[in-house]
Amino acid sequence: MRLRQSNKKKRFGLPDYGLDLDNSDADSTVPRADSSEDEFVVDAAAGEEEEADEVESEQGEEDADGDDNEFNGSAGRSTSRTVNAAKTAKAKGKGKGKTPGRTKEDQSAKSAHGFSEVPPYPSDPGQRWTRTYIGPIKRWTRFYELVDWWFGDKPDRRHILDGYLKLWWQHELIPPKLTSQPRLLIAQSGWMPGNFCDDQRSKFRQLYDNRLVHQFRQQISTPVDKAKASHWSIPQPQAGLGVFLGHVSDQKLYHIQHGESISFSDTGRPISDADDEAIVTGGWLVDVGGIPISIAWAPSQGHISQLLAIGIAPFSDQAYYRDLKDFPKELEQKEGKVQILRFEAVKDRQGIFRPSRRAPRLTQSLCFSWGRVSRIQWCPVPLAAEDATRLLGVLCVDGKLRIIGVQNVSERDNHEAFEEIEQPMILLEPPKEYSMEITCFTWINMNRVATGLSDGSIIVWSLSPPRILQRNPIHSTAIMDIVSGYPSDPFLVSTVPIGGVLTLTDLSRPSAETTYHPNMMVSLQPNLLSWSPHLRGFASIWPSAFAGNPNLTFLPVRGFPLCRHLITVTGQPTSISIGPCHPYILTGTTDGSIWVFNTLRKLSSHREKTMKVKLFQHEFRAPPPLNTQYNEEEANSRGICRILDGFLPEPNSHPTGVKMAETQRLNREKNLKEGQTKNKSKGKAPRKPARSQSKTPGQADGEVDEEAAMTSGPGPIVLYEPQTRITTVAWNPNVEFSWWAAAAIASGLVRVMDIGAEPHVKRSDNDVPEPDDENEDEPDMDAMVDDNEEEERHGDIDMVSDGD
Repeated sequence: MRLRQSNKKKRFGLPDYGLDLDNSDADSTVPRADSSEDEFVVDAAAGEEEEADEVESEQGEEDADGDDNEFNGSAGRSTSRTVNAAKTAKAKGKGKGKTPGRTKEDQSAKSAHGFSEVPPYPSDPGQRWTRTYIGPIKRWTRFYELVDWWFGDKPDRRHILDGYLKLWWQHELIPPKLTSQPRLLIAQSGWMPGNFCDDQRSKFRQLYDNRLVHQFRQQISTPVDKAKASHWSIPQPQAGLGVFLGHVSDQKLYHIQHGESISFSDTGRPISDADDEAIVTGGWLVDVGGIPISIAWAPSQGHISQLLAIGIAPFSDQAYYRDLKDFPKELEQKEGKVQILRFEAVKDRQGIFRPSRRAPRLTQSLCFSWGRVSRIQWCPVPLAAEDATRLLGVLCVDGKLRIIGVQNVSERDNHEAFEEIEQPMILLEPPKEYSMEITCFTWINMNRVATGLSDGSIIVWSLSPPRILQRNPIHSTAIMDIVSGYPSDPFLVSTVPIGGVLTLTDLSRPSAETTYHPNMMVSLQPNLLSWSPHLRGFASIWPSAFAGNPNLTFLPVRGFPLCRHLITVTGQPTSISIGPCHPYILTGTTDGSIWVFNTLRKLSSHREKTMKVKLFQHEFRAPPPLNTQYNEEEANSRGICRILDGFLPEPNSHPTGVKMAETQRLNREKNLKEGQTKNKSKGKAPRKPARSQSKTPGQADGEVDEEAAMTSGPGPIVLYEPQTRITTVAWNPNVEFSWWAAAAIASGLVRVMDIGAEPHVKRSDNDVPEPDDENEDEPDMDAMVDDNEEEERHGDIDMVSDGD
């Protein structure tokens, strides 16, 4: 082996980190290494010698190869000389065009800036990604590997995930209706012990008997009659609403007014009293007489009837006024109202609770003068019938959070209670600073509440005694949403600002344990953050600065900076909700649609082909203006709406995958045409055409599918009628009713749906149907590992499903 001449003159030393160390060789002239650009730096002369040595080494290798191969012909020697001459000329040309190397003085001057110096923020607008994630989790990581990364802190993670897969893997669109107690316990407990709910209920009773009962006695409320409550709190709309219901080919017009409801079947068709009793009831459609701003199911245990709290604002607050002088004054918007409706259920022979045909009843109406309701949330501890009082958090537009004690009303009591709350049970006021308000809140446990403020900070409150425990600056803009990881990770709080980054903070160590998604985002819509207790992660809008972002994403707690795509909807998302007792997500949009799908199936692999389904779509048309001609029936109506049901499932494809597949299809077709043209010119037989991706109906050859191309980037923003949108959605948190969902619509309607999948029924000897909960064909973690290995052997799978 022959050494290069330039290597004999090189000397290497440690890099200079700018530390003033008293070394004996500090004045040494040994060139320093610069880790910012090259692996090591040498003199310019040494570089030229190295080029020459490379040419000489290549010539030596050519000669050695020639000797070994005994290639002694004259033609071979001539060819070798020609090749060597060409390489020598090429090396000389490189040496002439090469920039001179840096001198020792330049190197030492640059290293004098110091190792700890913070580099300046890039001013070039082309450098968009100034923050990025580098870690072990990738977008293509398999699900069985994600289990170890996402749930690595749980020793029995694979056993628990096996139970989840057996419950929900086979049900791709809607959650199943569970009947067996072991499965109900798995769905309710999640990552918590089986006795967690009973333990929380026992601790709440102790807290209430020892402390909260004294604060509840300080709550001042006055009973009022129904007429005063209707006119004093929210102006009761005198006009009704026309609704088109039924199958799309046979819809009929129904009229509904404030306080009335319509029962419908599991297929979406209205049910009348004369219909057959065998028709299965699928839910109710209720007119609440205003815009439902926020809804919340009451956590309970042992109750057959379900309670739903609804925060309502009058239509006049969001109506269009040609003259701003007609807009309601601030003094006229001091009244607020929360209605609590009771929905009764019946238990069938399979042990499944189904909606009753009885109309929902208004049990309590809470009226106050603190302003319009912004958000409401029940205390997350499920209470039984013997518990006297529930805790309801109410956030109003005045920027103060109030905890109201709501007395538990017996299911047999049909009396409607109207109360005027003059003083709440607990009042939480933000610090008295300039324009400081509470913008959102979340329950951490039965005695802790976290609130997001308008200055971007988070405050943790104690309810008994009421005081501030800590305040942490998180964002520089107002916080739109805040959600805690109750019950498994209650002190992990995720926050969404108006402008900034999506952040996750551990309130037990807020100064040290915090992380964020690197993409900047703009969020002007609340209710776009939800916690999944089974998957231990948050669902939110895709972090983007585009105001018309239609994408939703999932951010696991143990991999928060790397999100995974969930769904792309038509319009813009307005509200999302993941079930507390299952991993299915509800999504409401501005076009009046409700989407649902299985997030566990979607997150299992980026190659997994999953489906989504639209539950219904709502459309609203406002009445004609006052200066136009209309009949008496239109004068007594506040508008007409239509609700469509019976949509087929659709592929839930990744937007980037759709765009990439579309580009690949066009490239394959282009290459195929070019190859056929070349084969014809050479007289060769045409090759078999490769399988191409399916095209959109009506799409011409060589034309890009605009719908597929616009899913991942900025696209057109479609404006709909304001009262068409879905304001908020919510799953029922009680495990025996976990497949019940509520959707609030801006037209004044609230739709309560039973959307669970029926269990497999087997016939017994006496011909009595029995639910078949145990399915031997259900997958587990080992089966998923085998499927992924089989998938790797057969190659990649397209992310876009082929059409028919």
